[in-house]
Amino acid sequence: MRKRIIVVGGVAAGASAAAKARRLNEDVEIVLIEAGPYISFANCGLPYYIGGEIAERNRLFVTTPKLFADRFDVEVRLKTHVVAIDRERQVVTVGLPDGASEEIKYDRLVLATGTLGVVPPIDGLHRRNIFTVRTVPDVDAIMAYLAEICPSESETVAAEVARECRLRAVIIGGGYIGLETAEQLLRRGLKVTVVELMDQLMLAVDPEVAEPLRVGLVKTGCEVILGDGVGRIVEKNGETVAVTASGRELPFDLGILAVGVKPNVELAMAAGIALGETGAIQVDQFQRTSDPAIFAAGDNCEALHLVLNRPVNIPLAGPANKAGRVAGANAAMDLAGRAKDDPRRLRFRGVLGTAIVRVCDTVVGVTGLTESQAHLEGVEADIMYMIALSHAGYYPGAEQMLLKLLYSPKDGRLLGAQIVGGSGVDKRIDVLSTAIMGGMAVEDLEQLDLCYAPPFGSARDLVVLAGFAAANARRGQAPTITPAEMFAEIAGENPPVLIDTRSAREYALGHLEGAVNIPVDQLRCRMDEVPSDRPVVTYCAIGYRSYVSQRVLMGKGRTNVRNLLGGYRLIQQFEPLKQRTAS
Repeated sequence: MRKRIIVVGGVAAGASAAAKARRLNEDVEIVLIEAGPYISFANCGLPYYIGGEIAERNRLFVTTPKLFADRFDVEVRLKTHVVAIDRERQVVTVGLPDGASEEIKYDRLVLATGTLGVVPPIDGLHRRNIFTVRTVPDVDAIMAYLAEICPSESETVAAEVARECRLRAVIIGGGYIGLETAEQLLRRGLKVTVVELMDQLMLAVDPEVAEPLRVGLVKTGCEVILGDGVGRIVEKNGETVAVTASGRELPFDLGILAVGVKPNVELAMAAGIALGETGAIQVDQFQRTSDPAIFAAGDNCEALHLVLNRPVNIPLAGPANKAGRVAGANAAMDLAGRAKDDPRRLRFRGVLGTAIVRVCDTVVGVTGLTESQAHLEGVEADIMYMIALSHAGYYPGAEQMLLKLLYSPKDGRLLGAQIVGGSGVDKRIDVLSTAIMGGMAVEDLEQLDLCYAPPFGSARDLVVLAGFAAANARRGQAPTITPAEMFAEIAGENPPVLIDTRSAREYALGHLEGAVNIPVDQLRCRMDEVPSDRPVVTYCAIGYRSYVSQRVLMGKGRTNVRNLLGGYRLIQQFEPLKQRTAS
């Protein structure tokens, strides 16, 4: 009798596990059990179908049960729920679509049950016009509802802001899905309000990196409410109204709940499979659980964080696919009689939380640790900000990017990076993710051999420039100060002298309070205007002219001169954060 692998869950991790298991073992029976009506759908693409950027619904499906059966000889059972695992008998009990139940024996089991949506304690939340964006049936319901309440919504998506039928949407939650859905509903012409309980959007990055997302949404016509979550939802004057904790009333036609997810571990927990400190399923590098016959992969289980060197649970599609591949391979090799130490076994090294989002033409990417995470984890980190263009400035279409880099003060090892801009953010984040995984230091960034042609990059790329600056700081050749550090020192007992090294015209248009304007090209003949008995901070628009000025001052024997990272442009991103904190 053929041995059997059962995979529970048919999206990213589950489909990858089943396909990989088949590629490594033709002799086993493979059964893929999925509770929903589809397998391997593009859940990350769902918001873009709502907005019409993905015009055809069938583009959401990566594969089908028939293809899985024909190509991989995998039996797919849809609308089938695994309700219990009997580990001693190696049997799963499944609930069938007709309401009956059945026991199926397994030799190896892969749990790829994904996540469950977090449902906050909001009174009146369960209403007909409030939806999530997690599955194809979710977006089908949204599209049907839009067509029902406003027939024009069933037509081709229009880009005009004004509509004969102007619908209002409230997005509860300012993370990835909430922001992407907000962008796409704006694209449809809806009047959109995003409500986020915390003081910033997208908690996966630091506040100053997230701020451009808020600015971009507001410029596009979206209302953004921060630090004031939805407390209840009521009916008032025939309308559905979201009432925030502060008492604001937001009437809406369409509500989207996007406050996050949690690992779906109920089945594993009931079976006595060990969970980790994160609340997700504990696995080893082979994706094996505490039961040697059961593997787990994807958003329901832990993975090793490659910077923190401890287990974390970060629900992202890329790691889920890779972990599923590892789980399927090792389950198949178990049943092929491979030894546990066989070098052909696959291992999942871990994650960095590398992610990216686009909101109204603003792109934010992140990998590794943020400054906020470093503080929480007690990880010592130095910071480098660098602003540069996406490609050569003389070639049309160059867009400015801001990079925030974290690295170890001991050895310069890279710890994390965040970038906000437009085009080109993705490839720089991928370069930095690779560098972190490779254990590289800022001095290694100085030597990176990156491609260059005017349409694609610059001779001195943003990543390389950050390496230059961070390495110079580590060598003591160009000490730096962050905006946050500068604000703290200005409020202290011995505030630094601020030297604005921009032109007189730029200074007149706006400058830091109390700053002395000495343009970089005049500095050598105006040295006597720079006090020698106080710390000095130089700044310009983005940090280069102030760096040159710093080197002039240091070359003339001045000590305690620091360059303000990111310059006046970055300060402008910090100002709204200071105001929100003060209020």
